[in-house]
Amino acid sequence: MAAREPAYRIVVFDTIDNPEPVREWLVRNFALHPTDAARWVARMPGVSELRLDERTARDLIDGLYELEIAAEARREDNLPSLAPAVVPHTIACRDQGFLISGLRGEPTHWIPWDKVEVIDAGLITQPDELRAIVPPGWVTALRNGLNALLRRPSLIARRERSIRIVRDPVGEIVLVRRDPTRAFRLVENALNYAYLGDRLRPSASENFPLLLDDLCTHAQTASLAPSTRAFREGRPAEEYTFSSSQALLDDALVRLLWRWYRRDRDEDLRAKRAGDS
Repeated sequence: MAAREPAYRIVVFDTIDNPEPVREWLVRNFALHPTDAARWVARMPGVSELRLDERTARDLIDGLYELEIAAEARREDNLPSLAPAVVPHTIACRDQGFLISGLRGEPTHWIPWDKVEVIDAGLITQPDELRAIVPPGWVTALRNGLNALLRRPSLIARRERSIRIVRDPVGEIVLVRRDPTRAFRLVENALNYAYLGDRLRPSASENFPLLLDDLCTHAQTASLAPSTRAFREGRPAEEYTFSSSQALLDDALVRLLWRWYRRDRDEDLRAKRAGDS
């Protein structure tokens, strides 16, 4: 039996600001349905779900290059996986690295600062919560029972017993280490910030930016995602708000691949210059 050709996935690093030419080009050259092409463009930047052979992947990359969109084709078996990410509770920034401790204080992970590849921070939106106010009395219960028997809507009774609570977004940091590649999710309201010592603030929302600043200050060789820079600079929240923890993790994967892409490109340029000399 002949071996299967390796499948390739397209990684797009740029936000596609002008999607119409890209959609038309995908439909014209790759026989994609217009709806599928629109969905493909809307999910970028990111890793495409399409599994392509080498020639098709090369053609797609060449076309994106002509459209001035940074992208690369990567073999599927060479794509890193950041899941499942470790969600620690007790952490500490030390001079030599980042320490994660277990529930009994025992060290579980030690990450030297020069091993930190990516720091991707943002706010994660939280679904609203319906919370009961007061349990219904016997009169209300009797009325609800009659409504049920008579098949009348009971929406009014539900409104009387519950209230919608709008929940604030929660800060998260995805920290990616190398050798081996591993992701850590640092969740604002699930961390013990005792390492801050005299800098410790009363609330997690106040301590979280201090942790982020410590990470960025110590991990000087790490790649800071655009959302991380926007968070630290206090820019509008829309620039660093994500719909879910998975969306932030997906963004961190793109930042990691972009770092690898630039590293490989720089090494190729150095090798070419060495050969020319």
